[in-house]
Amino acid sequence: MMLRWTIALAALGFGLLSGCTILQSNSQPPAPESPASSPSNAPTAPTVASPVVSLPPNGRPDTRVMPMTIEGTVVEIELNLFDKAPLPFTTYVPTQDFQSEVNESEQGTVSQFFFSPKGKKDQTAYVQIFLPARQTSLEEMRRLLLDESGLLASNRWSLVDRTNIVSYSWASEKLIYQQKTDKQNFVGSIYIGDYKGRAFYALTHYPAEYTDGFEPRSTIMLENLQFRDEQF
Repeated sequence: MMLRWTIALAALGFGLLSGCTILQSNSQPPAPESPASSPSNAPTAPTVASPVVSLPPNGRPDTRVMPMTIEGTVVEIELNLFDKAPLPFTTYVPTQDFQSEVNESEQGTVSQFFFSPKGKKDQTAYVQIFLPARQTSLEEMRRLLLDESGLLASNRWSLVDRTNIVSYSWASEKLIYQQKTDKQNFVGSIYIGDYKGRAFYALTHYPAEYTDGFEPRSTIMLENLQFRDEQF
């Protein structure tokens, strides 16, 4: 199920979007060296260079391994750095579990990360980050999401709760929603953030039965979301 974000955005008219030497006295010759102390006979220890860890220009390594609790079991997950210039942010994505896409329009740029644990893209389970093309206030973003013609209404998502207590440093508000259909129930959250006076959002969307597997992975991605000028 593809998110119909373009309908809501068009309603608001969005435009295109780091040693001293000891001198011997001349009055007596230097003492002779013993065989043990002679430089020609003494073994020389090999010189081991200290390892140098070089970071890419963005200051973040290309891969990381992090522990994660998946369905009650702690496992180590390999993460790849998502770094797509000219996007102003980077994040880490579970290597084997997501496929990413970036789409641009006059309204803005959408980065989507589709859950693909078995190599097949699931279009009902994803993380999405939307950056509007023009300067957008937090209040405008709230209207974009919550108005009668906004994102939630156009996708038939029902608002369950909203709070300004959010665990991500870049987010100022969290909207929790659900969608009930005849065959499946979907859940997710929308996080409203601000970058240099320009509001944006990041959201999750997935079937309710995916919670134990999808939520920890998406949390890692959102926790590691950083803007480029904050990465040094």
